[in-house]
Formats: sequence, structure tokens, C-alpha cells
Amino acid sequence: MFYRKQINEIFKELNTTECGLTKLEAKSRLQQYGQNIIKEKKDAFLFKVIFHQFTDPLIYILLLAALITLLIGHYTDMGVILTIVGVNALFGFLQEYKAEKAMLSIKELAAPKATVIRESKEIKIDSKDIVIGDIVLLTAGNKVPADVRIFEVKDLEINESTFTGESLPSLKHSNPINLYNISIADQQNMAFMGTVVSHGAGKAIVVATGLNTELGKISSQVKETKKEKTPLQKRLDDFSKKIALLSISLAFLVFALGVILGDPIMEMVVFTLSVTVGIIPEGLLIVVTITMTIGIKRMADRNAIVRKLIAVETLGSCDYICTDKTGTLTENRMTVVKAYTNLKEFEFKCCGYKPDGGVLQNNLTLTIDEDLYKLLLCGVICNNSILFQENGEWKIDGDPTEGALLVSGAKFGIDIEEITFQYKEIDEIPFSSKKNYMATLNKKDNQGYIFAKGSPEQILEFSNNKNNEELLKVYTSMTDSGFRVLAFGMKIFSSFPQNFNFQNEATTNLEFLGFQAIMDPPREEVKEAILLTKQAGITTVMVTGDHKKTAIAIAKQIGIFEEGDLAVTGEEFETMEEKDLKQNIEKIKVFARVTPAQKYKIVETLKNLGHIVAVTGDGVNDAPALKKASIGIAMGKTGTDTAKEASDIILKDDNYETIFEAVKIGRIIFDNIQKVIFFLISTGLAFALIVITALLLKWPLPMLAIQVLWVNLVTNALQDVALAYEPGEENITRKPPINPNEKLINSMMLRRLIIVGIVMTVGSLYLFHYKLSNGADINYARSTALNTIVFFQFFNVLNSRSFEKSIFKINPFSNSFLFISIILSLSAQIAILHYKPLQFIFHTEALDSITWLQTVMMGLTVIIAIELDKFLVLKLSIKKEL
Repeated sequence: MFYRKQINEIFKELNTTECGLTKLEAKSRLQQYGQNIIKEKKDAFLFKVIFHQFTDPLIYILLLAALITLLIGHYTDMGVILTIVGVNALFGFLQEYKAEKAMLSIKELAAPKATVIRESKEIKIDSKDIVIGDIVLLTAGNKVPADVRIFEVKDLEINESTFTGESLPSLKHSNPINLYNISIADQQNMAFMGTVVSHGAGKAIVVATGLNTELGKISSQVKETKKEKTPLQKRLDDFSKKIALLSISLAFLVFALGVILGDPIMEMVVFTLSVTVGIIPEGLLIVVTITMTIGIKRMADRNAIVRKLIAVETLGSCDYICTDKTGTLTENRMTVVKAYTNLKEFEFKCCGYKPDGGVLQNNLTLTIDEDLYKLLLCGVICNNSILFQENGEWKIDGDPTEGALLVSGAKFGIDIEEITFQYKEIDEIPFSSKKNYMATLNKKDNQGYIFAKGSPEQILEFSNNKNNEELLKVYTSMTDSGFRVLAFGMKIFSSFPQNFNFQNEATTNLEFLGFQAIMDPPREEVKEAILLTKQAGITTVMVTGDHKKTAIAIAKQIGIFEEGDLAVTGEEFETMEEKDLKQNIEKIKVFARVTPAQKYKIVETLKNLGHIVAVTGDGVNDAPALKKASIGIAMGKTGTDTAKEASDIILKDDNYETIFEAVKIGRIIFDNIQKVIFFLISTGLAFALIVITALLLKWPLPMLAIQVLWVNLVTNALQDVALAYEPGEENITRKPPINPNEKLINSMMLRRLIIVGIVMTVGSLYLFHYKLSNGADINYARSTALNTIVFFQFFNVLNSRSFEKSIFKINPFSNSFLFISIILSLSAQIAILHYKPLQFIFHTEALDSITWLQTVMMGLTVIIAIELDKFLVLKLSIKKEL
């Protein structure tokens, strides 16, 4: 804890001086401690990465299906299945090969060059050659090359947002801090590798390099954090194993029954293999990929870029969002929101740097007020920033706080360019951490003006005001609300003074003008997005490096923090006993002054309690938590490369509302995957039941092996893909998050699978037997059964569009691809029944119009059965609510 030590003590401990190390000593230490770099993790061996792509249970099923199709001579089917396996393996390989890119981006954050003092001389060296004990010069615009203890400052400010999340630069000093285990944000005599000097200058001694720096520790944590399987991956693993077991069991049952009942063994071998292929949903993996790819496109349209395909669905199960404050919930633009002068309070409309919107007093638009004008004028004149417009967007060049003062003046109607021209600056006392104020001497029409701004305590001390006690109460009230407050004062000379002490005049008998309260305000759309996530059963918590009061103020405004909720600092969180932590963590809605390690622990604790946690972040400090999260969401505008590489999703607009839209799409994806599974499994189950029932009744087989494979191709190959394009249920966001323990086939789906399986079995066998009983030959009866099962599937795919809503209440044109797929499949079905070359291949015969009508009407019975089940479920749910 170098921040606690006196600088002389550190010089002695590290065996160095202000004159720096000798070249010989620096070389020796470089050999001893190694280079000041963060080594990236080596990519996995190529063979290992490739082999890993074939360890998924669903891949085993697909390879089994390929073997079966090879054995029965269906080489085209085998080629399609192997293509599916190959595409999946290629995709997985590319994802895994790039998985550790976060390490490379962290490495790039290190400064390429640094200025050090060695043997009393200032020299520039590669930052990788810096060693412990080196004396480093810190200058504005340069990156800090290592972790350093500052011992000399000149108005030194460092942007540490990548570590702390704070939007304002940290003001540095050189004094020891006599506290233990304080956060990076509070170590104001330290500077850390990868941060940027935004103002002033300083000297510092290097106390840690490479992997021993704070950046290096984060790097190691990112490397050691393993991404757990997503809920969908776990479900698919479980589902694949069960389907494999069921398929093999049914195959043995069919084969055994056929042999026992006297069917030829070779004929039963071929038929059993065909039925097994019909049962196995070999199209599921590619349809899952297509479904998630469609989701990726939909998310991209809503400003969410998905880096990892499997992460898309995880959002549907998300029930906790740990979000940053700055830039995600807020504008990331310091803005004056309130002003106080002469017992009057004013509010400013509009957020950001746009210089319009006006000023409100008692909810009424204000046109003029002399006291407010002087207060805002002071903020505009005593200012070194520039407000400008570029490509239609208003921006600030300079300190963001000073920029906010320019905007508040412009909102009131002050012409900044004109007013700064009128009040010509003659002299300036720049702001410093020691003085806590800034003052300018200006001349207008031969009159002299002193404008001053700074901390309220300092400006009140300089003023001739009589009611300081009351003003301090107003100031305290503003800070308790999370505002950063500046005070303003001025002095007017009837004629421009000559030969006078500017500093003395600027610090005595000022006219106190009032306060301006500044904050990074919440985005306008965030409040509604937070409400919608609540309605969707998702808890949002704020995890920020900012101060507790500021965090609570923002959280209250947007609806995260309510009566009875808790807010804790990272330090308080660390000291909580495990029992209290488990009892209270779900009540905590604000975590403030949080370090990277603490954010990681927050995510880990929530996940251990069974939550599916989405985490947002933009800084280097966020990378471990982003990787640990169930789904990591990085900011696209303000995010570092490190955060982006560690994430699963990147928000192009850095907006919390986009997260909610992504959650909605994640739920639609899971819904659609379940619909596809229901549709695919129902066919396989029907095949199994039809064959087993026919064998038990000692009937001829209702379909040949090639006809089973045809049904698998003509219905499953197109309609299942079409279901991936379903737009989603209207009430999808009013449901609770998807339970991560929910199976891909839940109890409702299982009941309906049984209903569909029985309806298809009875219907197909009835028409098959009816035709045989009425003198039809076996090929005609089989063609009838084939057409029946195909139409069952055509109507069943309509059932699959919604598990709750009647198909008669669904817009038939909301999924045009589905109807195109049915038309194509129907055309193909007509072709194999009526085109002679195909009749020869598939052993079919042309059906007459009566038979066509019978098969269509029988297919409709599957809609009647499922519509009845939906009606009963709806009636039961209404009864429960009453």
C-alpha cells in the first residue's frame, strides 16, 4: 500500500532517488523483474481447438444420422448432414480461436514511450523497459506507463474512467493517505498503468510493472475466468442425450417387433434405420443456428452487436442486470440542472450540450432574471472551455464541468461568442487543487470586472455575504441530492483599476452570485426502460465507481432505487459477513465506489444464488466481470477494446434501453427454438407410434423407408426453418424470465406432443387401413398414409406458431416465409405422387380427388385437437386468477 507511505520511505525501500536509477541498475532490474508488458495468453493448439468442436452431444447424433444414411445408401442425405456438422464446427472453431483477444487489447493499452529520469537526465525510453524505482514524468495527453506513487504535482489531473467509471478526471496530490484498503478512485497520490494524464504535470516513482500493476492483475483475472456454458447449451446437451437414448430405444423396439412378427431381417434393418433418422431431429442444430442468426440481425437493427452467437438466447433467461451508471444510464455529459441565486431556484431543460431548452422557475419558462443572468454570465466568462457544433452534434473542447457552465448560459440566451468578445480577459488565476477556485480579470467599456468560481466554501469565504449559514444549508442539500456544486462571485470597478493586487482583490469582498448544481443526468428514455424490465421480471442494479450520494440520486430518478432498498459501497460490500450478504444482496440496488475485484465478486455472488446475470461495462476494470457474467455487454461508443473483447454483446449507442430490446429478442429466440423442437419431435414420435402400432396389429408397414426419409425432407427441412422467423408473442416481455432449469421440452409441450402423436398415428393408420379394406393396392394405401402425415405436418406447423394463442388470432401474413415453405413443400409432395419418374423412386401412386380431400380433412384434426387444448389451458388459467 504505497499510498500510505511517505515518499522518503518509498525511495529508501526501492533503493532510488529523485535523480533516478543508473543505467546499470536499470538494466539489472529489467533482468530481475522482466519487461513492463502484459503477456497475452497463447492460442490453443490448432488440433485441440478443432477436436473440441466435435464434443457436443448433438454432433454425436448428427454423425450417427450420417452413418445411418450411408448404410442405407442415401448419400445425398449423408452429404447434407455432414455439411451441417462441418458448418457448425467451422463456426465454433473461429469463435474459440479468437476467444482470448481481450488479452491483446489490454496489452495495447500500455504506453509505447515514457519519459524517465536516469542519472539526473530526462530521457525517453520504451515503456516496456521501465523498471521498479524509475522516476517517471507525467505530462498532459500521455498515458501513465506503469503503476506509480506521485511525489510532485502541478495541478495534475488523470482520467481514470477505465478503472473507476467516474466521468470526471481525478485530481492528484502527493501526500500520504493514512487509510487501509481504499479503492483505486480514492488513491489520489497514485497513478495507474493505462490511464491518461488530462491536465497538469507531475513526477512519480514506479512501484509496480507488468502483470503486478492493477492493469496486469485485471489481465490475469480475465485470463483465468472461464466462460460457463449458457442455459441453451446446457439444455441442448441434456436434450441431445435424451433424444439419442430415445431414438436408439425405439429403433431396437421396432426392429425386435418386426423380427418377432416374422418380417425379413434385412428389410427390418433398413426400415429401422430409416425410422431412426426420421426420429432424430438432425435439422435442429442448423435451425438453432439460423434462429440465433436471425436474432443477431434483429439485435443489430436495434444497435446491439452480438459477438458470440450462443449468447443471444441467454438474454431470454436474464433476471438480473448489473449496469454501469455513466454513459449507460446517464448522458455522459456534465450538465447544469439547477441554479440558486438570491433565494430563487431555477431548473434547466434538456440534457447534453445542446444550447437550447430554456430555464424553468416554478415549472414555468423564464425569460429574464437579472440575478440569474449575472450568475450564468460569471460561469461563461470565468471559463477556458469551448462549445462548438460538429456534424450536427454539440461538443465541448476542454473541461466538461466548464463546458456545462457554457451550456447553461447559452440556454438562458447568452451569446457566448459575443459576450466573451465584450468582456476582454486581462489576467487569470488558474484553478488549482490547493486554491480550489479560479478567477479572471476582465475589461468592458473601461470598467473592470473580477469573476470567480470554485468550491462553495471558498467562494463564500471570499464574499461579503451575511447569510453564509443559510447558503451552506442550500449547498448541503444539493450535494445530498448527488450534485456537484460550484459557487460564483464577482466584483465590479467603475473604472478599470491600475497597479493593484489582482489575487488580493479576487479573494476579498466579492458579491456572492449563487450556485450552479451539475450532474451527468439520466437519459430521457431510461426511466421507461427500467420500468419495462421490472414488468419483465428483471432486477436492475447500479454498479459504479462514482460516489454513493450521486449514484443513489440517479438511481432514485430512474426508478432503480425505491423505499426499502439498500445502497452500499464496495468497501462495505467486502466487509459484509457471508450470512448477511446472502440475506441482503437481492435488496441492494446500488453498489458505489466499486473496484474491479468487487464488481467481479458481486456478479459471482448473484450467479451463485442462481441468477442469470447480464453485466454492462466500458472500462478495463470491467473486463473480468464482463467475462464472468452470464452475458457481458460492452459499450460501443465509450468502451475500451478490452471491455469489447471480453463481452458477448456490444451496444452501438451505449444505451440501457437497447439492453431491454435485446432481452426481448433473446426471449423470442428461445420461444422459437422451442417451437422448432415441438414441430420436429412431433413428426418423429408419430413415425415411431405408427410403425409400432402397425407391427403390433400385424398390418403391413404403412410407409417404406424412402417414404419416411421423404417426409423428413419435405416437411422438416423447410417448415422448421420458417418457424425461426416467427416475430414473437405480443406478451413476451410481460412474462417472467425463462427459468434456466426449464427443459427444452416442458410439461405443456410434452402433453401436446403426446396429443399430436396420437392424432397423427390414429389418422394415418385409419386412412391406410380404410384404403386397404376397400380394395386399394398396398402402394396406393401407403401413398394415402404418406399424404396424410405430410398434411398433418402442414397443419401442425401452424399449431407451432404459438403455444398460447389460437392460430385463428395470429396474423397469417406475419411470417410470409412459413407460407412460402408450405407451398414449396406441397408442390414437391404433388410431384412425387403424380410425376411418374418420382413415383418409381418413391413407390407412390397418384391419388384421386376424394383421397386428397380425405387426407386434407384428416390433417385438420390436429388443429382441432391442439385448439381444444389451448382453450382448456386458457380457461384453467383464468379460473386460477379469479
